[in-house]
Amino acid sequence: MVSKTCAAAATTFVYVSSTADGLISHYRLDEQTGALTLIDTVVAGEQSSPMAVSPDRSSLYVALRGQAPRSVRFAIEPGTGTLRHVGETPLPGSMAYLSTDRSGQFLFGASYGDDLVSVQAINPDHSVEAEPTCVLKTGMHAHSVRTDNSNRFVYIGELGTDHVLQYRLHDSGDLSAIDGGKIAATASSGPRHLAFSPNGRFLYVLGETDGAVTAYLIDPDTGALSQSAREVGIPETSKLAQGIVRDARNNDGKDDPTPRIWAADIKLSPDGTLLYFSERTSSSVSAFAVDPDSGELTWLGYYPVQEKQPRNIAFSANGRWLLVSGEKSEKFASYDIDPEDGSLTRTGEAPAGRNQVWIEVVRL
Repeated sequence: MVSKTCAAAATTFVYVSSTADGLISHYRLDEQTGALTLIDTVVAGEQSSPMAVSPDRSSLYVALRGQAPRSVRFAIEPGTGTLRHVGETPLPGSMAYLSTDRSGQFLFGASYGDDLVSVQAINPDHSVEAEPTCVLKTGMHAHSVRTDNSNRFVYIGELGTDHVLQYRLHDSGDLSAIDGGKIAATASSGPRHLAFSPNGRFLYVLGETDGAVTAYLIDPDTGALSQSAREVGIPETSKLAQGIVRDARNNDGKDDPTPRIWAADIKLSPDGTLLYFSERTSSSVSAFAVDPDSGELTWLGYYPVQEKQPRNIAFSANGRWLLVSGEKSEKFASYDIDPEDGSLTRTGEAPAGRNQVWIEVVRL
């Protein structure tokens, strides 16, 4: 379970993208008190959405999902965390997810609408090559892409077809399939976002449409996945029905009066013993205890948050605070984590942009 022991004082900055106004909001987080201070807002561009921080914490990449999809690169100024626009690069599609590999050599994107995953080389000066090293056509609605802790394997949440894709990453930036390139997830689960255990042994996958977390054991030699645990995080008392796959036709749910499971983001604590995911319909966060050795999950609770339709969530570097963004909230907030049961107490807040969708935490 997360310890409340506070680490030595450090400057922690938080960046939140908001699609409706095309902004990146820049905050300072006090890791001792949980207080949030809005420092600045920076214009990123049309429909600024997923973000990724370079491993050396010097660059922030932001995907713009407008009519000309591209990534915008900001330099993160040492000491102040100030963002400085330094370049833009076309993207092969409108990306729902952005990440770098563990070495900072490649930028990955997953396109929900275009059903693809792309790999673009990152140059020594942190600029991104326009021509992809690889464009992988996926099944319906690729929603996430990440490299494992060893940086040898790449996993993709394929929401529309209930698969987790598995590939080997080569030095060239190319991808090759592991055991046919995919493993079947639970039917109608909608594999969405991913999280890796700190010890590198397990991959945790959130089901958008069933509100369950599935743990997969990663074969350390081949990268092949095998399911090891699965727990539902939405209790019957929530009165939420099975979710449905959403796209441009039904994303707002206006023609469907049934309250349905609509899970969004999953995060593991820095020590790997606590896992949360957000659920948008009920504006809540579910908590699990995690056994780092076995990967087993124990459901702890289902906690409401004030941020309406919570999208991204993030742990502070010291593991004491959970940061929550709301797609329909005017505030961005921090929550104190109870080390015994994972329950949340709202502690800090600050003004936020419209339609907050992504959080990145940088400790300098």
